[in-house]
Parts: sequence; structure tokens; C-alpha cells
Amino acid sequence: MGLSSSCCQEEELVEGPKEPPEVVHSHSRAPSSSSSSDAVPPVAVPALTSPSAGTLGSRPSRTLSKWSRLQDMRHLEVDAEIVRGISLHASLRNLGLLWCKSPIDLAEEGRRHLYDRSAPVVAYDIFLSHTWQTPGRYKVLSLLFQAGWKHMLQLWSVSVVSAFVLSFCNVLPLPFSIVPEFAEYHAHHCPYFPWCLVFSFVGSFLGLVLTPYFPALCGRHPVCFLDVVSIHQVDQELMERGVYGLGGFLRVSKELRVLWSAPYLSRLWCVFELAAYRKANPDGRMVLAPLFIEAGVLLSLLGTYFAAFLFAVGFALDWQSLEIRFVGYVLGLAPIYVLMHLFRRTNMAKLKLLSDLQTFDLAQADCRTDFDREFIHRAITEWYGSKENFTQYVRGPLRGELLGSNKEILPLQYILLVSTVTFSASLDNIIALDLGQVPLYWQLAQAIANCCGFHLCWFVMFLKLCIFLCDRFAAPMFPGLLDFVQTFVLFGAGVAFYYVGAELSRRAYLASLEASIAWALSACLLAVLSFFTDRIVNHRFHSSQRADGSAARSGP
Repeated sequence: MGLSSSCCQEEELVEGPKEPPEVVHSHSRAPSSSSSSDAVPPVAVPALTSPSAGTLGSRPSRTLSKWSRLQDMRHLEVDAEIVRGISLHASLRNLGLLWCKSPIDLAEEGRRHLYDRSAPVVAYDIFLSHTWQTPGRYKVLSLLFQAGWKHMLQLWSVSVVSAFVLSFCNVLPLPFSIVPEFAEYHAHHCPYFPWCLVFSFVGSFLGLVLTPYFPALCGRHPVCFLDVVSIHQVDQELMERGVYGLGGFLRVSKELRVLWSAPYLSRLWCVFELAAYRKANPDGRMVLAPLFIEAGVLLSLLGTYFAAFLFAVGFALDWQSLEIRFVGYVLGLAPIYVLMHLFRRTNMAKLKLLSDLQTFDLAQADCRTDFDREFIHRAITEWYGSKENFTQYVRGPLRGELLGSNKEILPLQYILLVSTVTFSASLDNIIALDLGQVPLYWQLAQAIANCCGFHLCWFVMFLKLCIFLCDRFAAPMFPGLLDFVQTFVLFGAGVAFYYVGAELSRRAYLASLEASIAWALSACLLAVLSFFTDRIVNHRFHSSQRADGSAARSGP
């Protein structure tokens, strides 16, 4: 929504009669979707009483035109005949083609068939709120990660286990070799190739891309309101009923998911959705899903994979001396510098989000027609007492609620996704040690210290540190080239932390199995404590945001 008066299509509407004549609408006006592959089953919800006519699910007593809704303040009444939805996964198929172009950029024939992609439903699991001013690829990426991170972990597990077994059984070629770090086994030949890392990359990204085609893990896929298919884009009568019936659609939605991007709060229809949902659905779930989060996850995954492959080359080249090993760490982590700089730029969007919510002004939100502005402003005034009251509501309680649904810079599941990269790479070393006939005792020592202690626990802390630094120092202190120096300082702190962990891990597994276990337990404890620290920091952050919101409400 949020692009034009019809939410999807430009249209200048002229004023009609104040009292429209009685018109009987046949349900057959909407194109049948019984044969559509995207048909979804109805979602059962309790019956609700309409604010001015009948009950939810009953046929309106008269046409719900935009004029009758405005005149009688029937903004939240449900037009049950046109409640249509699509499953979230179906909307993402064909590389998210539905999201790639705004309907106003499509030919009429292309828009005509969009409505057939949806099916009649009773209610929605998710109402997807967004603005077409933001490119669709970012929304597709965000929704793919939100819906598919479990599938990514599943396919990653299958792929890495397959690579481990095939390498261990010498089915896959191992053309390189590494020298064990254990002094008494330097003469051993350890066949090596990073198959686990390669399979990890393939499995994870296949899991992401194939997410729309996986069956539901339990029950069914969530049914969504997506404006481009839930509102008719060609039939003017159905389009009008859909656009001005948004309040009714929001009323029968269990969750409002805001796909936030910078232009979001500048679009009056987007603001209307926020206002209507909380008024029509006091107990409904409101989720803020900033698009920059999943963009950061993708950057993290690609940067970590690139760094891991550079490290694999270093292992094949036999980094032994302390000096060469340190240079190798710097070279291997060089992509992380680029990643951190891009992540700082991405986190600027978070600062923009905080600023937009704190300085929100209803008068600055724009739409295409005077009628739409009157339609939305009158509704907000009726629901919140005045436009000023609503402005303060957005700056205060709504801001706190939205930020409360997005507490972490990078959610735990995404951190786990990134940590699977280095864990996969560490398994290739264990395979090499076994094929090189290094005793099981030392294999276990390296597996516990390196795979578990360092590449799982310590790497998670390293990742969280980098994210924290990029978030805390996202804003450039100095313009121009000095901004790259600022990133380099942050990168240096991250490299130092990584190097300390790597050396502690190495010394532990070279010492004994007992030392490896002690190191792994210590790293695990520190990782757990870091998550508790995050909760405390986030609690203080959101407390300060609520305090700012209270100050905004009490201000002039």
C-alpha cells in the first residue's frame, strides 16, 4: 500500500453522490479462483459485531461504497464478499514475481489476472503492510528469510552430513593436503578439500530459494492479505470496495506485519493501516519487520562464506608460523571489513526508523487525492479524538510497541545461520585428520576446541561484537574517506577478538583433550552470558525509547 489512492493503481476519483442508490452485488462479480494453484483454505475466526451493520460474515445491508463508508463512518466494516487471500509461500514463488513490479507498471492484461491468484477466505493470518515505493526485491528477501530460515537449517544439516560421510568414505576427491599441527604427526599426509563448506553453501541457499515450494512443517502455510492480489486491479467497482474496505480487512487479520522501509511513514494509506489495525483489533499482533535486517543477514552470510573459502586456501598453503598465521587471519577476514562497512550503512536505516517514529507528523504523510485524505483524516479523528492525539500516539505507545516487537539487531536464528558457515568449514579439518591417521584422542581434542568452542561459541560472540560495533558506530564521525578509517578501527577490534579466540582454541587442542573441554565450556558460558547481556542492553534501550515517547507526549 501507500503508493496511490487505490493502494496499487493511480486513479483520480471525482466526487459522487452523497447517497448512492441501492445496488445489488453478485458474488460472481469476482473472478472464480477455484482452479488456481494458489487457492487457500478459509481461516476460521470468531464472529464479530460490525460497528454499524450486521455481523462479520453476513451480507452488507447495502452497498459499501466509499461514500457510504465516509458518510456513516463505516471504515472498519467488513465487506465479506471480497475478503480474499493468498498463502505467504505462494506469494513468493517464481522468485517473488508478484512483488517485483507495482501494478501501475503492468499492462492491463497482466493486472487482470492478479485477482485470480487469490481465493475467498474468512480471515487473514497476516496483513502485509508495505509501500510500493520500495523495490520489491527487498521485501521478497525479507519474507524469504522470515519464512525459510528453518528450511535453510534443515537443508544445511542434510548437505553437511552428506559431505562429511562422502568425504570420510573417500567418495569425493580430496586433491589437497594439510599438515597436522600436532608436532609428532607432521609427517602424516592428511587429504583435504572443503567439501563440507561447499555443500553448506549449496544447501543453505537452496533452502532459501526453495522455501516457497516446501510443504508446511505443521498445519498449513499462513494466509495473507497482499494488496496486489487481494484487491481487484482492473474492475473499478471491486477496486473501490477493496481499497476503502482496508479497515475491514485489517479487522479480520490476526497479525499486522509492517515491512518497513524509509518511505513507509510518508504514505498516508500506510499510516491508515497502522491507525485502523490497533483500533479494529486491540488484541491483534503488530510486528515491525524492517527490511534492512534481512539485507544485513544476506551480507553476513556472503561475507562469511567468502572469508571461509579464503581460510580454506590458507589451510592448503600451510600457515604454520605465528607471523604468517596472523597475516593469514587478516587476509581471510578482509571481506569482513567490506561487510562491516556495508553493515554500518545498512544500520543507518535503523537510525532513520527511530527518527521517523519520534518525529512523526500526520500532516506530512501524503496521498494522491483529496478524497482519500479526507477519508483517512476523518477516520483517525473519529478513532483518536484528533489528528494531534494520533500523532502523539504514534510517537509514544505505538513507537514503543513496534520497537518492542523488534528487540534484537540480529535475531538469534539469523546468528545461528551465519555460524553454520565456519562450523561447516571446521569439519573439513577433522575429516583430514582422520584420513591422515591422526589418533582419535587428538581428533576429539581439535573437534571440541575448534569446532565447538571456537567456531560455534566464540564465533557467535565475534559476530555479535561486529554487529554491535556497526550498530553503535553506524553514523560516520567524519565525512568522506575518514569514514572508511572509522570502519577500519572497528574492523581492527573485531580481528583482535577473533585472533585471541583462535589462538586460545589452538593452544587448548594442542595441549590435551582435557584442556579442549575446559576451553569449550568456557567459550560456551561466555556466549550464554553475552545473550543475557543483550537482553539487559535491549531492555535499557527500549526503556529509554519509552521514556522519550512519554516526553514526546507531554511536550508542546
